Amino acid sequence: MTPRATYRLQFGPDFGFAEAAAQAPYLAALGVSHVYLAPVFAARPGSTHGYDVTDPTRLNPELGGEAGFRAMADAFRAEGLGIVLDIVPNHMGVGPTNARWLDVLARGPESRFAGWFDIDWQAGGGRVVLPVLGDGYGAALESGALELRADDAGFSVWAHDTHRLPVRPQDHAAIRAAGIAAFRGPALDALIARQHWRPVKFSLERDGLNYRRFFAISDLAGLRIEDVAVFAETQALALRLVEEGVVDGLRIDHIDGLRDPKAYLRRLRAGTARPFWLLVEKILAGGEVLPDGWGADGTTGYEVTNLLVGLLVDPGGSAAMTEAYAAFTGGAEPAAVVRQGKREALERLLASELAALSGRVSALAAGSLRFRDVGADSVRVALVEVIAALDVYRTYADADGMGTGDRERLARAVAQGRAAAAWLEPDAFELVAAVLGLDLAAFPGAEAEVREAALRAQQLSGPAMAKGLEDTALYRYSRLIALNEVGSEPGRFGVEVAAFHAANAARAAGTMLTTSTHDTKRGEDARARIAALPRHAAAWAARAPAWHGWLADPAAAIDAREEYFFYQLLLGAWPMAWRPGTALDGWADFADRVRAAMLKSVREAAVNTRWVNGDAGYEAQLAAFLDRALDPDPANGFLASFRAFEAEVAADGAANALIQATLRLTLPGVPDTYQGAEFWEQSLVDPDNRRPVDFAARRAALAALPPGPAAFGDWTDPVAKLALTARLLRLRRARPELFAAGDYRPLDLEAPLVGFRRAGGGAEMLVAVALRHGPGEPGRLPLPEGRWREVLTGTEIADPAAGHAFDVLPAAVFVSSTG
Repeated sequence: MTPRATYRLQFGPDFGFAEAAAQAPYLAALGVSHVYLAPVFAARPGSTHGYDVTDPTRLNPELGGEAGFRAMADAFRAEGLGIVLDIVPNHMGVGPTNARWLDVLARGPESRFAGWFDIDWQAGGGRVVLPVLGDGYGAALESGALELRADDAGFSVWAHDTHRLPVRPQDHAAIRAAGIAAFRGPALDALIARQHWRPVKFSLERDGLNYRRFFAISDLAGLRIEDVAVFAETQALALRLVEEGVVDGLRIDHIDGLRDPKAYLRRLRAGTARPFWLLVEKILAGGEVLPDGWGADGTTGYEVTNLLVGLLVDPGGSAAMTEAYAAFTGGAEPAAVVRQGKREALERLLASELAALSGRVSALAAGSLRFRDVGADSVRVALVEVIAALDVYRTYADADGMGTGDRERLARAVAQGRAAAAWLEPDAFELVAAVLGLDLAAFPGAEAEVREAALRAQQLSGPAMAKGLEDTALYRYSRLIALNEVGSEPGRFGVEVAAFHAANAARAAGTMLTTSTHDTKRGEDARARIAALPRHAAAWAARAPAWHGWLADPAAAIDAREEYFFYQLLLGAWPMAWRPGTALDGWADFADRVRAAMLKSVREAAVNTRWVNGDAGYEAQLAAFLDRALDPDPANGFLASFRAFEAEVAADGAANALIQATLRLTLPGVPDTYQGAEFWEQSLVDPDNRRPVDFAARRAALAALPPGPAAFGDWTDPVAKLALTARLLRLRRARPELFAAGDYRPLDLEAPLVGFRRAGGGAEMLVAVALRHGPGEPGRLPLPEGRWREVLTGTEIADPAAGHAFDVLPAAVFVSSTG
C-alpha cells in the first residue's frame, strides 16, 4: 500500500505514543494519509531520536510500550490514518541497557548472541576492545575510575560509573571467596585481563577497535543482519505489525551499511504475505539509480531535496557567487575538498575499519605470486585513494557478482586514485582493483577471502562518504550552503530545467518527496532563503566584506570560510516574522541556537577545532565573534546592516519556500511533511531540528484558515505555508488516482516559468511556478482551453486565454473542473 502523503513524527522523552495519538485529528484534517514514525523500539534511556535501539523485539517502554503503541495506532486508524515505521537493521545501541551486548561481553564468543555483532575476535585476541576510558588504562586503574561491583547478573566492572562491563561467570566464585574489596590495583588488573573485553582510552576508537560501528560512533555496534537467525529475531516484531495490518510501510535506515542489501530486502519482502510500502534510506549520487532486484518502492528522497533547491537557485548568479566566495575566503576546488574530507575520514575517524580492511587485502597479496611484493602501507594508501575517489556511497557486489555500472565506477575511482598518488607503486592499485572488483581468478584458492574483503570494503566506503562529504566537506566548502545537503554535489550550482523534468519523469512513484528530515543540515525554508542569494549576488558580495569589517578582531580572527558560512546560516535561520521595525521576540533563544549550530559546524569541519582534542582557544575566538555579531544592542552596526540586507532578500526567500512546498506536494512521488514544517521550517542542524513542535498553534491556525486568496496576503506569515500545504494535501485526498497514477508532461514555458501537466483518474492538473530568477517579473502563464480552477486560491478561471499573472502567489495549481 503506497501512502498518499506522510507526516513525520519524532519521538523523545517529552513526546511519546500518547502525545502522537493526540495529533491524529489534526493530521487527518491537514490531509495526510499516513504517519511516518521515527524508530519505536526499545532504545537507550532518554533517547531523543530512537536510532540507538537496544531491543528490537520490544516497543519502547519509555514511549508507552506495546499498549501505548496499539492505542496510538487505534487513534490513527479512527481518523483514517495508517502508519509507516522507521526500522534500524544496521546497528544497535550498546551499553548497560542492551542485554544481548552484555551477554557477549560476559561470555565472549560462546555467547549465543556473539553472532549478532560484527566482531573480529581474532584481531582483538579473543576480547572486544571498548573505548570507554577518559584516560589511559593505567591511570584509570590507579584513580579508581574502574571499579568492581556486584549486580543482579553477578559482578561487573564499571568504568566512570557509566559503562558496565560484566565479569565472566567463571570468575564469580573467586570474587565471592576473596570479596570485592580485594580487587583493586594489580588484582583488578589481573581480573580484567581474564575478561572477554578490554577497556581502553576513548581515543583508541580511531585505530584500535575490532567491531564494526555505525559510522564512527563506538556505542552503536554493527549488526550481522545477514545471519538468518539474527534477521529472524530482530525483524520479527516489525514484520508482525505489518502482517497484522497495524503498519502499512517500512523505511529502512542506512541500507548501505548492510553487507548484502538485496538479500536483506528480499528476505524482508518474504517475511509477510501482506503487501507493504518499502522505502530505503539510500543516498543516490548523480546518475545513480536503485540497484535492480532490490524490490524497494523508492528512496527517502534526498535526491528530491537537492533537485528542488537546485531549481530554486538562479543560475545567472553562479559566476558572481563563485567570485564573491573566492574574494572572501580564497576559494577552493570543491571536488578536492570532498576527496580530502574522505581521506581524513578514513585515516582518522575510521582508521580501525581501514586497518582491518588493509590487513585482509595485504593477506591476499601475500598469498599471490602477482601481488606478493605490494607492501602493507602501499595497500593502505591505495585503498584510501580509491575509496576517496569513488563517486557513490558504495558499490553492490554480492553473490551474483558486480554489475557493469559498478565496475565502471570502480575503474574510474582506481584511475583517479592512481593519478592522485602517482608516486605509489602501480601494483598497489591493481591489487585493490582486483579485490574490490571481485577478480576471483587473480587469487586462486582464496575466492572466499576476496569476497569477504570486497564486501567489507563496500561497508566502509559508505561511512567514508558520509563522514567525509556530509560531515566534513559540506562544512568546509561554503560558496552557497543552500546547496550543501545530504546527497549533494558541492561543485554543482543549480539544476537545469530539462534535468528537473527528466528526473521527475523517471522517478519511481513510491519514492518519498522530502525537503526536511531529522538529518538535513538545515530546514527546508532556511535552505530556500539562502537559495535566494544568487539573485542578490552583487549586494551580497559587497555586504559580506563590510560585515567582516565590523566584526573582525585581528588579534583573534576566525577562519574566513567559517565566517562566510555564518552569514548564510544566519540568513537562513532568521525568523520570517522578524520584519524591519518589529521586535526580535525570543532573541536570546535564537542566538543560543545559532551559537550551538556554529560550534557544531566548525567542529564537523575539523579544520580549526574538532570534537576530540579540539582547540579551546579557537572555540573561544569563535564565541567572541558570535557575541559581537549577535549583540542585540541597537549600536551593533553589523546587525543593523544585516537586517537591512535580510529585508531585501526576504520576499525572494519566502517565494522560494512556497514554490518548493508546491512542487513537493504535486510532483510524482509520495510527499512527506516533516513535523511542524507546515509552518516555516527554519531549523538548523540536529539537534535543533528535533525541538518540540507547537501543535496547538498549528491546530488553531488550520481551523481558522482564511478563505481563498486571503490566506496569502503576507507571504512571510506561516499561515501562507499552512494554507498551501493543507489545500494541496486535500487535493491529493480528493483526487488520489491523479497523483498515484498520473503521468508527467513538462510544459514548454519561457523562463523564469517552469511547469508540468499530470493526468489520471479522469482528472487533469497543471502546475506552474514563477522562479525568482533574473531581474524582471515573470510573464503571464498561458492556460489551455477548458474549465480550470486554481486550487490554492480557489479561483474559477473565467477566461483561460487571458492567462495567469502570479499576482497572489509565485506558484499556481490548476485542476480541470470537469474532471
